Amino acid sequence: MAKQSYFLGCNYVVEMVSGKWKPSIICSLGLAPKRFGELRRYMMDLYGTAPAEKVLSQQLHQLIDDQIVERTDYSAVPPKVVYSLTARGKRLKKLLIQMAEFAESIQDDTVHFEYSSAVMKGEAKAVRQSNSDGS
Repeated sequence: MAKQSYFLGCNYVVEMVSGKWKPSIICSLGLAPKRFGELRRYMMDLYGTAPAEKVLSQQLHQLIDDQIVERTDYSAVPPKVVYSLTARGKRLKKLLIQMAEFAESIQDDTVHFEYSSAVMKGEAKAVRQSNSDGS
Protein backbone atom coordinates (compact mmCIF):
# COMPACT_ATOMS: atom_id res chain seq x y z
CA MET A 1 0.00 0.00 0.00
CA ALA A 2 1.38 3.42 -0.96
CA LYS A 3 2.16 5.85 1.84
CA GLN A 4 -0.39 8.67 2.13
CA SER A 5 0.61 12.23 2.94
CA TYR A 6 -1.63 14.73 4.74
CA PHE A 7 -1.12 18.37 5.68
CA LEU A 8 -2.57 17.75 9.14
CA GLY A 9 -3.41 14.65 11.13
CA CYS A 10 -7.02 15.79 11.37
CA ASN A 11 -7.28 15.53 7.57
CA TYR A 12 -6.48 11.82 7.91
CA VAL A 13 -9.23 11.36 10.50
CA VAL A 14 -11.76 13.31 8.44
CA GLU A 15 -10.97 11.11 5.42
CA MET A 16 -11.31 8.00 7.59
CA VAL A 17 -14.88 8.91 8.63
CA SER A 18 -15.95 10.48 5.35
CA GLY A 19 -18.90 8.66 3.93
CA LYS A 20 -22.54 9.18 4.66
CA TRP A 21 -22.85 6.08 6.85
CA LYS A 22 -19.44 5.69 8.49
CA PRO A 23 -20.12 7.74 11.66
CA SER A 24 -23.40 5.86 12.11
CA ILE A 25 -21.66 2.51 11.60
CA ILE A 26 -19.00 3.43 14.18
CA CYS A 27 -21.52 4.62 16.75
CA SER A 28 -23.81 1.64 16.20
CA LEU A 29 -21.01 -0.90 16.59
CA GLY A 30 -19.82 1.06 19.62
CA LEU A 31 -23.08 0.17 21.35
CA ALA A 32 -22.75 -3.55 20.57
CA PRO A 33 -21.16 -5.81 17.95
CA LYS A 34 -23.57 -6.67 15.15
CA ARG A 35 -23.98 -8.95 12.19
CA PHE A 36 -24.42 -7.30 8.78
CA GLY A 37 -28.21 -7.64 8.73
CA GLU A 38 -28.51 -6.46 12.34
CA LEU A 39 -26.48 -3.37 11.53
CA ARG A 40 -28.64 -2.59 8.53
CA ARG A 41 -31.88 -3.13 10.51
CA TYR A 42 -30.56 -0.94 13.34
CA MET A 43 -30.03 1.91 10.88
CA MET A 44 -33.45 1.34 9.32
CA ASP A 45 -35.08 1.47 12.75
CA LEU A 46 -33.06 4.53 13.76
CA TYR A 47 -33.26 6.62 10.59
CA GLY A 48 -36.18 5.16 8.71
CA THR A 49 -33.71 4.36 5.93
CA ALA A 50 -30.59 2.27 5.60
CA PRO A 51 -27.65 2.15 3.22
CA ALA A 52 -27.88 -0.15 0.25
CA GLU A 53 -26.17 -3.47 0.99
CA LYS A 54 -23.37 -2.63 -1.44
CA VAL A 55 -22.74 0.77 0.20
CA LEU A 56 -22.78 -0.69 3.71
CA SER A 57 -20.41 -3.45 2.63
CA GLN A 58 -18.01 -0.97 0.99
CA GLN A 59 -17.97 1.36 3.98
CA LEU A 60 -17.50 -1.54 6.43
CA HIS A 61 -14.54 -2.79 4.39
CA GLN A 62 -13.01 0.70 4.32
CA LEU A 63 -13.37 0.88 8.11
CA ILE A 64 -11.77 -2.57 8.39
CA ASP A 65 -8.88 -1.41 6.18
CA ASP A 66 -8.43 1.62 8.46
CA GLN A 67 -8.45 -0.70 11.51
CA ILE A 68 -11.57 0.96 12.96
CA VAL A 69 -13.81 -2.11 12.62
CA GLU A 70 -12.91 -5.76 12.90
CA ARG A 71 -14.69 -8.63 11.21
CA THR A 72 -14.91 -11.88 13.12
CA ASP A 73 -15.81 -14.92 11.04
CA TYR A 74 -17.20 -17.81 13.08
CA SER A 75 -16.96 -21.24 11.48
CA ALA A 76 -20.58 -22.20 11.84
CA VAL A 77 -23.40 -23.38 9.65
CA PRO A 78 -24.91 -21.13 8.49
CA PRO A 79 -21.89 -18.80 8.30
CA LYS A 80 -21.75 -16.17 11.01
CA VAL A 81 -19.82 -12.90 10.69
CA VAL A 82 -19.84 -10.25 13.41
CA TYR A 83 -18.55 -6.69 13.13
CA SER A 84 -17.23 -4.78 16.12
CA LEU A 85 -15.05 -1.80 16.92
CA THR A 86 -11.33 -2.17 17.46
CA ALA A 87 -9.61 -0.24 20.25
CA ARG A 88 -8.87 2.45 17.64
CA GLY A 89 -12.54 2.46 16.65
CA LYS A 90 -13.64 2.95 20.26
CA ARG A 91 -11.33 5.95 20.55
CA LEU A 92 -12.69 7.33 17.29
CA LYS A 93 -16.27 6.93 18.52
CA LYS A 94 -15.43 9.07 21.57
CA LEU A 95 -14.07 11.73 19.22
CA LEU A 96 -17.23 11.62 17.06
CA ILE A 97 -19.34 12.09 20.19
CA GLN A 98 -17.20 15.06 21.23
CA MET A 99 -17.66 16.55 17.77
CA ALA A 100 -21.44 16.09 18.02
CA GLU A 101 -21.49 17.68 21.49
CA PHE A 102 -19.43 20.61 20.20
CA ALA A 103 -21.84 21.06 17.29
CA GLU A 104 -24.79 20.99 19.70
CA SER A 105 -23.09 23.61 21.89
CA ILE A 106 -22.77 26.05 18.98
CA GLN A 107 -26.08 25.19 17.32
CA ASP A 108 -28.24 28.15 16.38
CA ASP A 109 -31.38 28.51 14.30
CA THR A 110 -29.43 28.12 11.03
CA VAL A 111 -28.70 24.43 11.62
CA HIS A 112 -30.74 21.42 12.70
CA PHE A 113 -29.67 18.00 13.96
CA GLU A 114 -32.14 15.15 13.68
CA TYR A 115 -30.59 13.19 16.56
CA SER A 116 -28.66 14.23 19.67
CA SER A 117 -25.26 13.02 20.84
CA ALA A 118 -27.10 11.13 23.59
CA VAL A 119 -28.29 8.69 20.91
CA MET A 120 -24.67 8.12 19.84
CA LYS A 121 -23.80 7.27 23.44
CA GLY A 122 -26.75 4.93 23.83
CA GLU A 123 -28.20 7.17 26.55
CA ALA A 124 -31.36 8.08 24.69
CA LYS A 125 -33.77 6.37 22.38
CA ALA A 126 -33.49 7.60 18.81
CA VAL A 127 -36.36 10.01 18.38
CA ARG A 128 -36.11 12.58 15.67
CA GLN A 129 -35.99 16.09 17.02
CA SER A 130 -38.65 18.23 15.43
CA ASN A 131 -37.63 21.03 13.12
CA SER A 132 -38.57 24.53 14.26
CA ASP A 133 -40.34 25.15 10.95
CA GLY A 134 -42.58 22.12 11.48
CA SER A 135 -40.91 19.83 8.92
